[in-house]
Amino acid sequence: MDLQRKVQNVLNRAVENGTECGCQAALFINGKLEVNAFAGWTDWTRTQKVDENTIFPIYSTGKAPSSTVLHRLVEMGKLTYHTRIADFWPEFGCNGKEEMEVWHVLSYRAGLFQIPESTPEERTDFQLMTSKMAAAAPAYPPGTKQQYHPATYGWLTGGIACHVLNDPDYPGIFRKLVGEPAGMDRFFYGIDPEKEHNIASLVPGKDGQTYSKEHQERMNKPMNRACCNPSSAAMSNALSVARHYAALDTGLLSAETIANAVRPWRAADDPLPLVKGRWELFGLGYVLSGPPQDVSSIFGHAGVGGSEGLLDRKRHYAIAITRNCFAGPNVMVPFYETLDFKNRDWPDTSEIPGQTRAR
Repeated sequence: MDLQRKVQNVLNRAVENGTECGCQAALFINGKLEVNAFAGWTDWTRTQKVDENTIFPIYSTGKAPSSTVLHRLVEMGKLTYHTRIADFWPEFGCNGKEEMEVWHVLSYRAGLFQIPESTPEERTDFQLMTSKMAAAAPAYPPGTKQQYHPATYGWLTGGIACHVLNDPDYPGIFRKLVGEPAGMDRFFYGIDPEKEHNIASLVPGKDGQTYSKEHQERMNKPMNRACCNPSSAAMSNALSVARHYAALDTGLLSAETIANAVRPWRAADDPLPLVKGRWELFGLGYVLSGPPQDVSSIFGHAGVGGSEGLLDRKRHYAIAITRNCFAGPNVMVPFYETLDFKNRDWPDTSEIPGQTRAR
C-alpha cells in the first residue's frame, strides 16, 4: 500500500472513531508532494466536509514562518543577528532593551514573554501591540535566560521586519519574502472570514473535553481570525505549512543560514529543564526535536491544539498536520508511526552536546 493511501486510512479511522472531527496531513519528500490527505468535517454539525483547501487555526505553528522572514532579511543584508533592534526601531531602545539584539528575540531570550496590559480587542491590533512591545520592560536582562514567548513573539518578529523595511504591512512582507516563494497560498496572518468560508471551527472532543475553552473560543471569533499576530493567530491548511518546510529543504534559505538557525542556542544553566515531549529546545526561531546526539536534524514548530510543521533534514521529510478537535488523544501519533518518524526524542539536557550561550 502506498504512503498516500496509508495516511489517508489513518485519518479516516480517526474521524470514524471520533478521535478527530476534521484533519489534514501533508508530506513532501525532497521537495516532491507525496501525501496530501484530509478527512472529516469543519465542525460537529457535519454539514461541511474538510478538503485540501480548508483553513484551520494553527496557533503557534505560525511562529516558524515568521522566523523565516527574519532569516531572509539577514540573507538580504538588511540586518544581522547581532544588530541592535534600537538601531532601526528607535522607540524600542528603552526600559532595559537599549542593547537587545535580534538573536535575543529569535532564541526566546528577550525576556518579553508577558503580554502588555491590553484588552482582547486591542490584542488584535498589530500596530498597537508592536508599539506596546517597544515600550515594554523585559523581565530579565536580555540574553541571560531562555523562556518561551507564547503570544508576544509574533509582535516582536513582525515589528522588527516592519521597521527594518519601513513598511507597516507585515502580511504583505511575509507573502513577498516567504509565502509566495514557498507556494504557501493558503497560509494567512489575518484572514477575512466574510470572504473565506472554507474555515474549520475549533471544537471540543466528542465527550465535551477541551484543552482550553478560552483558547478554543478565541480562534473561533472573526476578530481573532482576521488579526495579524504571527505568534498565535495564524490560519492555514496542512499543505501550506508543509510547503514552508519543503522550501527550506530546497533552497529558500542557504544551507549555512539553516545550520546556524538550528544549532542549540540554549545555555547549559538555563533554569527550565528539558522534558521529553515538550517544545523547549530552541535554535533561532525554530524548535529542535531530533534525537539527543543530533537535535538539529529535526526542527519546526507546533501549535496548541495539535497542528504542527516539521522538517527532517536527513530524510528530507517536510511534514504538516492540522486538526480542529481541540482535545486529545489525536491522530498525530498514528500518522507519525505510519511515516516511521520519531519526533522529540531527547530525554534531558545532559545528553545534548554543544550547547552554547550564543554571543
